[in-house]
Amino acid sequence: MMIDKEYSVKELIEGLEAYNFSSRDLVDYYLDRIMKYDKSGPELNSIAEINPEVYEIADILDKERKAGIVRSKLHGIPIVIKDNINTFDKMHTSASSIALENFYAPEDAFVIKRLRNAGVIILGKANLSEFAYFMSFDDMPSGYGSRFGQVKSPYSKKIDPLGSSTGSAVAVASNLIAISIGTETNGSLTAPAKNNSVSTIKPSLGMVSRTGIIPISHHQDTAGPLGRSIEDCAYLLQEIYGYDEEDLYTMHIANRTYDFVSALKKDIKGDRIGFVKYKNLDYAVEEKEIEKEAKEFFKKQGVEIVDIETEIKDMPNHITLIYDFKVDLNHYLARYKPDNIKTLKDLITFNNQDSRTRLKYGQSIFTASEKTSGALTEPEYYQKRKEILEVAGEYQRLMEEKNLKCIVSVKRTSHAPIYGNPVIATPAKALVDDEPRSLFFIGKLYHDDEIFAYADRYEKRFDKRVSPDLDNIR
Repeated sequence: MMIDKEYSVKELIEGLEAYNFSSRDLVDYYLDRIMKYDKSGPELNSIAEINPEVYEIADILDKERKAGIVRSKLHGIPIVIKDNINTFDKMHTSASSIALENFYAPEDAFVIKRLRNAGVIILGKANLSEFAYFMSFDDMPSGYGSRFGQVKSPYSKKIDPLGSSTGSAVAVASNLIAISIGTETNGSLTAPAKNNSVSTIKPSLGMVSRTGIIPISHHQDTAGPLGRSIEDCAYLLQEIYGYDEEDLYTMHIANRTYDFVSALKKDIKGDRIGFVKYKNLDYAVEEKEIEKEAKEFFKKQGVEIVDIETEIKDMPNHITLIYDFKVDLNHYLARYKPDNIKTLKDLITFNNQDSRTRLKYGQSIFTASEKTSGALTEPEYYQKRKEILEVAGEYQRLMEEKNLKCIVSVKRTSHAPIYGNPVIATPAKALVDDEPRSLFFIGKLYHDDEIFAYADRYEKRFDKRVSPDLDNIR
């Protein structure tokens, strides 16, 4: 059977189960599209490296399937992962930086171990904003890295691919892969999902292990799935969530099990959900229409709508992240030991040796972080973090006080990534101009499964997403 369309994860599962195509066929298909659109044609530049062992892995998994061995629903399905996630194989882990262009991780990240055990094929690594967009305050564009250059929007030259998981989002939007993994500290899953018209879930902090992922902050970092539907994301999150004794934040789910795919079918009748509006923000006509139709839809589903009016408050998250970064990056470097970079100071020195090539947009965040103690002993750090958490916790408090299952917003804010709440983003309009829109569903901490049903029903009812025309990018 010829593969010639955007397959959902469910369709890929069913096609493999029916032997309509093999995992090798899927690898062929996606590699052909990568060569056609990512490395030539529009040169989207979303893919950093292709796994040189990908055909060998696909053949092994095809043989297992024929022998009746199926490791998981995602057995034999290729994915792409962000290039700040360790893989113990023949691919580098570089964070899109020349500084780590020769680094091979000495062990798999925890999420990669989970994926390999599930029989998922790591087809390659996705480009990202260098060091997850935490390198420079000096107008560094989203999707740029010194190692591979600029990731581009598949929709329009005027659209910023946004965030740091740019390659992971662009690859999915362009059907270079069905699903991918990105990471987020403050918006780097939901922002590129919005601007590339795909779906994502930023999980609760601790739902997915960070062991083996190049960090920014242990207080906020998480990995998460990107897909062309909420259902696609549910299948992938099912395989990567879980307790890891090396990541203390995963203790919150040590004794909990989730079924994200089944959660899509949850009965929502009688539930209460909040729609938040910020009195001190302007709303475009388009945003008001999106909110109105979403409210009307959920009311028809028997859901009680609670209108919430509040004010957006300043959350200068970069102030605390600068302190966290030195501690967490130095810990990562000490554990995994890249040959030439042992500390953040070494990284700064290396970049300064060839600033024209390595520092096109500077490294002001690196140098600011290096000036901190590296021990999180500064009183101002704790005071500022306390203040920011108080503001960011507003969504959690509102959901508890008003007995809400989730809060819905047409605006993307920093509440969920800073406080740790789960948030789903899904396209809220057909992206036929240069103004992407998404609807955001924020849930209570460690109730990630509960928000899938609302986002999935909205997505299926309105089916807003349109595929980019890669042969005629605006």
